[in-house]
Amino acid sequence: MQAAPVSDLPISVQFDFATGIFEPWLELQDRRLSNLKEMFYDQERVRNILSEGDPVIYEIRYHPFQTSTSDMSLGVTRIYPGKIGDEYHMTKGHFHERLDQPEIYFCIHGEGYLLMETREGDFRAAPWKPGTITHIPPMWAHRVVNTGKDTLFFVASYHLAAGHDYDAVTRRGFAQVVVEREGKAVLMPNPRR
Repeated sequence: MQAAPVSDLPISVQFDFATGIFEPWLELQDRRLSNLKEMFYDQERVRNILSEGDPVIYEIRYHPFQTSTSDMSLGVTRIYPGKIGDEYHMTKGHFHERLDQPEIYFCIHGEGYLLMETREGDFRAAPWKPGTITHIPPMWAHRVVNTGKDTLFFVASYHLAAGHDYDAVTRRGFAQVVVEREGKAVLMPNPRR
């Protein structure tokens, strides 16, 4: 993420509730299947899809709000609908590098789950719909899964100093994955574990 200008003046952005896009944003990251390939349990399906292209699974727009005494940041993630095999599109998921850092997520549009897990294996899956606000305590990894037919988008608020640790999630995944069974989203034990 590029360095944000330090400003001790109030700053506003304008959020479009219909699209999940805010302006101005300082950075946009597309997360493609190639960025997430280790996350999905059906590795054969991942390879087949990647042999034909590299679809965008989700995107994140960022706007850090740095002052001389604070480092808040705004992120808006838009997860496109779809599945890899029978597993729904999801974010990569992460712990925070700083163990004392929480995060707040606010679901604006779409439906799905927020998966959360501690390093000790305590697991939670919070059903998500528009208007759901979830506080993610320190030391909980978190991932959002889109189980709907529309783009799911949510707002995240966190301290830049929290950092992101993706490696632990990449190595073992979450205890459960969200898959489609008989037309419905269900949780099942992660075959990777």
